[in-house]
Amino acid sequence: MVLLLPLVLVLVAELATLAGISALRKTYDSDFYLPGGVAFGPRGQNRKLYLACLLQLLAWAWYTVWVGRRLGLAEILPAALAAPKISAAAIAAPYLLAMLLIVSVGRHLGRFSDLRMTRPDGSEILPMDLMRPLSLAVNAYGTLSLLVPLLLYLDPG
Repeated sequence: MVLLLPLVLVLVAELATLAGISALRKTYDSDFYLPGGVAFGPRGQNRKLYLACLLQLLAWAWYTVWVGRRLGLAEILPAALAAPKISAAAIAAPYLLAMLLIVSVGRHLGRFSDLRMTRPDGSEILPMDLMRPLSLAVNAYGTLSLLVPLLLYLDPG
């Protein structure tokens, strides 16, 4: 059962990242700049989050194959997946890259956290509200960064 916990955490991180994408999508019609010309750039930030989602899915797939092998389900895996040995780096690299992307988006949005932005339709945007789902995703990744290496290290086979 412990082997399935990282899969649940990746699902939480994926849903939180998608919630962050959805929140940023509502700000596409807003152009805000900090002194010095730093643009809010929600489209660019969403591209980073989409890449993070793809990396999350890749890491989830590799870990799922590893769990399938560990639980003895190798006979139902396709032959191409059942043959090669999955390294810890193949699982950890996408997790870490996705976390770095999410943290960079959070840092970028954090620079705007003091602003109370008014959209053209009159509604207000608070960057802190946009960052809440991303902080949940980063917390899930922090847990994964502790749990997954332990599970891979303790693997007897």
